Amino acid sequence: MRWDDTERKRWSGRRWTRTAYSLHPELLTAPTRLQERPPLTEERRHRALGLAVEDQVAVQDASVILDGPSGVVLAYRRPVSHLFHAVMTLFTGGLWIVVWLAVALGGRENRVRLEADPWGNVWAQPVATA
Repeated sequence: MRWDDTERKRWSGRRWTRTAYSLHPELLTAPTRLQERPPLTEERRHRALGLAVEDQVAVQDASVILDGPSGVVLAYRRPVSHLFHAVMTLFTGGLWIVVWLAVALGGRENRVRLEADPWGNVWAQPVATA
């Protein structure tokens, strides 16, 4: 984790990211070290993770792929630009409709793994998909 003069961030493997959810968001904007605070119980950490998953499913339209002992894997469906594909279908005289159908029915998705740290902050980590 690192402090960037406004909030605490964590390296996700690709970039520095903010928390997806926190039981105590005020601690993320304070320059004090989280390691100096006592860690939460396993039950409270699990509750924070559950609230974060509930929020992502309700607000971001995520789907739960795996609910494991140390984290939850969520999938977010990638949106299809139907306007772009409609225009391309018109320009190509209908030939592009094959590509449009393949993209629309392909079901591409982004996956992330949510995990709670000892202080009740839930972090998202990208998951590689095949």
